[in-house]
Amino acid sequence: MTLTSDEAYQLLRKGITGGISNVMHRYNIAGETRINHFEFDQENKCVYSIDSDYVMTHVVQLDFHSQYPSVMSGEPNALNLYTNHIIYMSAQLIEKITDYDRCKALIYDTNRFSNDPLVVDKMILFVAEIKGHIDEKYLNEVINWGPVLRNIDITTNMETIGEFMYNHLFNHQLPYDKTERKLSNFVDTNNEVMSFNNYYLWLLIDTCHLVIDEIVSVTTFTIHTNFNSFVKEFMNLRQQAKDAKNEGLGQFCKLILNSAFGSDALNSEKYCNTRLLSANKTFIQHMLGGFIHSTELNEDLYAMQVDRKNCRCNTCLQVAYFAYNMNRMHFIQGDTDSLTWAISGNPNRGPDQLFEEVIRDQVFFDTYKDCVFSENGKKQVLHIGVEKYGYNCIALSPKNYIINNENALKGVILDQNPQINEQTFIDCNNKGTITTAINTTLAQRKGTMISALCKLSQDLQRVLDGLDRCDRKLDAKIAGVQLYRDKKKTVCFDEVNSDTAFEMRISLQERIQDEIHWMNSETIDALESLNIDWKSIWKAIWEAAIKYACESKICH
Repeated sequence: MTLTSDEAYQLLRKGITGGISNVMHRYNIAGETRINHFEFDQENKCVYSIDSDYVMTHVVQLDFHSQYPSVMSGEPNALNLYTNHIIYMSAQLIEKITDYDRCKALIYDTNRFSNDPLVVDKMILFVAEIKGHIDEKYLNEVINWGPVLRNIDITTNMETIGEFMYNHLFNHQLPYDKTERKLSNFVDTNNEVMSFNNYYLWLLIDTCHLVIDEIVSVTTFTIHTNFNSFVKEFMNLRQQAKDAKNEGLGQFCKLILNSAFGSDALNSEKYCNTRLLSANKTFIQHMLGGFIHSTELNEDLYAMQVDRKNCRCNTCLQVAYFAYNMNRMHFIQGDTDSLTWAISGNPNRGPDQLFEEVIRDQVFFDTYKDCVFSENGKKQVLHIGVEKYGYNCIALSPKNYIINNENALKGVILDQNPQINEQTFIDCNNKGTITTAINTTLAQRKGTMISALCKLSQDLQRVLDGLDRCDRKLDAKIAGVQLYRDKKKTVCFDEVNSDTAFEMRISLQERIQDEIHWMNSETIDALESLNIDWKSIWKAIWEAAIKYACESKICH
């Protein structure tokens, strides 16, 4: 159900934080690193970092299977305490409530624990705007992973981020003494009004002992589970594709599932309209209201951005909003849908022991393990799988770690940077050594392409410009207008026959050879390293140009 209330839209948009990626412990070596935890001293109001007597034996990395589809699936899971073990999705906006008693009654509604479908079907979902904190006597239960994930404005001065981080920013010429908006973990709402959906708020209240200090409003929605059949069908297709080793179909199903939910949460609504206009019409548009920006594409073509009088939002924004012995484990690093643990298990066993040696309640684990772990690597909604395991993990920064000599370094093409290895990570952590990485890609950054693609793009644009001129010549001839012809251009004909077409083809062939010679060896090596058949690209471009020019009865 599309939102029609701008106020509700702004409420939901403000509460979408994006994914968090962070590192808690950088250096984790089996037989050497001790399991670490934080401890809050309530009397002295300070936090200690404590190394325990347990020495880690291995690391395990977990991956949440299809996180976005799992949340919207409407599938029951026994570990979900609320609304009959199902995460319902929000549908139609009902109302915004500001009356304190009504808001409190909805937030603390005991029916949230009901397993009766008749009771649950009559419930409503909500988004609450509140201020709150976790009582000090419970801080040690959550201090190793602050449960409140929100964006706040942080000033990067020494008083806020501490001397160590401040000196790090200063020494590496990074921005400091500035206000930046950061997503992080907290144990309160930072004395700000923050919005939470009902499931998140109930979890904070019932599990993390959140105390609500102020209630500003509660916005309510109807409930549904209509995405269930869609999610299950595509998850089954994805698993079938995986079993059949059909990577293409598997990726297609993954993209469909994630884009159905994840992309809808992005701020992709179009508030402006882009048009392609001639120079004359662009000049006129500048004089009219609503003009935003224009970009010249060629001599008579401009991309014009104009403000829209109204906009249409087709995404369900309200949907997007929506047992171990921890003394022997510590959190290393995590991303939106994955995390890595350091575990102190049995030193006489290998890392394939996973969590077997740190299970505190075996009966509880055996009862609910099928609700959490998938079997034989199968992809299941609301389940997690073991991505990898090993002896060591060095995590320098978010999305920058190494396990079992397998690097994960966001933004760097590892095949092109063999100098980045395990020793590189060790030297960076222990000595502060900086390693430079160089990427050669066909990516575009801030409107400027890298050299290899830029040269190809420029020549393709020359062809397209020539074809545009062909069209204009043809239009002029139909209108009976005599065109000016530059006699300095050797390949330009007002009329075409077989001889001139042949001459044009020979001339273009020579031009191709000149362009290939013009491309330096570095550019060609870059394309070939990416397995790109650049010769075929050239051939396709020029053959298309010749075909179009001849069919239009205009040669250029």
